Amino acid sequence: MIGVVPYNRFLKDGWLIGKSNRDEVSLTHLVAHIDHVCQLAGDARHVGIGSDFDGGFGLQSTPKEIDTIADLQKLVPLLLSRGYSEEDAAAILGGNWVNRLHRSLPAS
Repeated sequence: MIGVVPYNRFLKDGWLIGKSNRDEVSLTHLVAHIDHVCQLAGDARHVGIGSDFDGGFGLQSTPKEIDTIADLQKLVPLLLSRGYSEEDAAAILGGNWVNRLHRSLPAS
């Protein structure tokens, strides 16, 4: 599993905290990174969102369309427009992490 993080500095080369505008990065940048990982890994079963919304980098450093974790659902139509299925989108938005945890954690 690879977690793609919606952190502007990871999504756009040259983006700097305090010097760059949040509006310079969109969810299109994030979807491009997700797609790149899927292409490298072979399919959508190996990528997830590594959000860090627990205070890792702050709202000012996320793509302009993200104000809360609920806004990650905005990725679905963008993924569908790139040819991903609804099942792929659901896997990327959390299903892959759940499957990984089921395989890794003890049963009892």
